[in-house]
Amino acid sequence: MNRDILSNIFKKLDVVDVIMGASRVCITWFLASHDRTIWNTIKLNDPDSILLDYPHGQHMQDNDGEKQQEYPLRKILVELNKFGRTVPINFFFNMRCNILDEDLAIISKRMPNIRKLALPIMKPLDLNSIQSAFSKWKNLETLIISPFTLHDNAFIPELKTIGDNCRNLTTMKFHCSLYKDLAKILVCNFPSLERLSFRCGCVCRESTISLIIGHPNLKILNLSHCIFTQLQRDGGNLVSGMKPKEELLKTGTQKLEKFMLCCPEDCTICQDTWKYTISPPRHKPEFHNFWEKQWKTDEIKDFEF
Repeated sequence: MNRDILSNIFKKLDVVDVIMGASRVCITWFLASHDRTIWNTIKLNDPDSILLDYPHGQHMQDNDGEKQQEYPLRKILVELNKFGRTVPINFFFNMRCNILDEDLAIISKRMPNIRKLALPIMKPLDLNSIQSAFSKWKNLETLIISPFTLHDNAFIPELKTIGDNCRNLTTMKFHCSLYKDLAKILVCNFPSLERLSFRCGCVCRESTISLIIGHPNLKILNLSHCIFTQLQRDGGNLVSGMKPKEELLKTGTQKLEKFMLCCPEDCTICQDTWKYTISPPRHKPEFHNFWEKQWKTDEIKDFEF
């Protein structure tokens, strides 16, 4: 078969299937798998091919009731470097991937041209590792990130480091809550930010207003399917529902070019967000399937992969 035809076929396969399977069939397939155009975008989407260090992870079964072959994430990343090298400009991790300091070092050192990155951080990483990695991604424009904690200020040093190193970041999506300290960091450390999404997250009304007013370049804010909270006198946040208050609605529509919300009464995603946030059934596959889908989709098309 023609090598170009093979390369086009390989583009439609899961990345792990190419590097651990198709590329090892014969010399023709091996050469076709090294076509640089295959590796512009890397999507580690299939959790069934990655050996996950994830306490609630669920693996699907094939038609014979047997699990697919699984490979450690580190081995996959090392093998990827033999194919893509410096080529990739888009890199998307499955949200269940447990990325360690060494993994971050591998992709940042050998893939410095990444412009769009989806990075779940399930456990705290060494701040020096984050500094080293993001200092190499000077061209990073879009970041989808899931911090290891939902607490207000626990991830602040890491975000400051990212902001200080990636001055070209214009588009960010957070898979977490928006509270006071995070809003402040976005205003102070990400001056080029134009598009921002907290889709399906918990957002504090007062913090969101301060972010909208305070950020000089923010143009688009997606708060679709969000749960809204109000700041209390003791510093805590009280859930107020899935409808924004009039003050927030007015501030967003007046200041932003596009303020994205939805109607929770008619929205099944809103209903599921409430269900899987307020009293989440963490032991059930549908809980993880829901959040994994939200990780990959957004009303702002820059975030979809």
